[in-house]
Amino acid sequence: MTHSLSELITSLAPDAIAVRHHLHAHPELSNEEEQTSKFVAERLTALGVDTLRTGVGGHGVVAEIRGNQIQTGQTLALRADMDALPIQELSSLPYCSTKPGVMHACGHDGHTATLLGTAAALTQLRGEFTGTVRLIFQPAEEGVQGATRMCLAGVMDGVDRVVALHGWPGLAIGKIGTKPGAMMASSDTFDLVIRGKGAHAAQPHNSVDPIVIAAHLVTALQTISSREVSPTEAVVVTIAQIHAGTAYNVIPTEAVLKGTVRCLTNELREQIPVRIEAIAKNLCAAFRADCELTYRWGTKPTVNDESVNALIEQIGQEALGEGSVLRLLAPSMGAEDFAAYLDYAPGCMFRLGVGEEVTNLHTPTYNFSDGAVSVGMEMFTRIALKTLTSERAA
Repeated sequence: MTHSLSELITSLAPDAIAVRHHLHAHPELSNEEEQTSKFVAERLTALGVDTLRTGVGGHGVVAEIRGNQIQTGQTLALRADMDALPIQELSSLPYCSTKPGVMHACGHDGHTATLLGTAAALTQLRGEFTGTVRLIFQPAEEGVQGATRMCLAGVMDGVDRVVALHGWPGLAIGKIGTKPGAMMASSDTFDLVIRGKGAHAAQPHNSVDPIVIAAHLVTALQTISSREVSPTEAVVVTIAQIHAGTAYNVIPTEAVLKGTVRCLTNELREQIPVRIEAIAKNLCAAFRADCELTYRWGTKPTVNDESVNALIEQIGQEALGEGSVLRLLAPSMGAEDFAAYLDYAPGCMFRLGVGEEVTNLHTPTYNFSDGAVSVGMEMFTRIALKTLTSERAA
């Protein structure tokens, strides 16, 4: 190499930032990432990647960059998500979303741009590593099982390690957040249908009021986390919707509760629907009503491999400086379908600081910071070089 890796990243960062601006201005919802995936594929083709697959798991794109001694090396997967959210952007950015009601409010524009920038660096560094870097551009991360579809399409075949990042508000640019073990929770959803007996609102004694039962059930379900799970463990059971009735003077026959469950272990995750159903059925029986539970298994907990996490912490200290790596004290009860990849190979997700003043994820003013792009590129590139046996690109 004629110059340092940091200099290479600095030279490539402006183009990666321009890519982010383009993606931010043209967001696409989950399972609708047709133009985004086309754009990504065109960029990868121009970079001269060794292999390229499109239409993977929907609109997914998978590329490989091979080192000069591929036959002796391993395969590292780097993943970025591409989909946007159904939120109306409220900003005056020159690259503000051009699509009404859709915006990159979770920073997937930044994730995709960062991985494309990493690809640009690695195509110039083939002589610095052995093995293969597999670049995974995933559609449909936002709660619709995009990662599972990608894995079923074989994107993890032959992968030895897998790494991803997530831009994080409240964490300064130039810093990363890490956590071995459970980093993010599972995310499952459920519907509870309560079937009672309707009546005129002025004659409640003739009813089996499903709304009253629903009110009791909302509070009863909270005893799962407060009285059935150890205080040293974490579980969230949230009722987010209640639907019942259509008139002011009619007690309806049915009420429907909709909610989510979050857990940090698969063992606890398996127990919760059993308890939800038992509590619901017994409480409804006490009120002379029936109920039906529909439970949907979603995303597993994201559990980082300790050795991969340690490698990322080491690289972060070396690349970003002393004090740049912050070990997180507690996991997030939010979910990430990156967990699906971890069923196939050890791996790790880390947080990438996008600024302490940046507004929260999933808000109409969120904007992945330009300054974080080069930091993410450097981390991804160094992880690839370190993982794939070469230390010549210091």
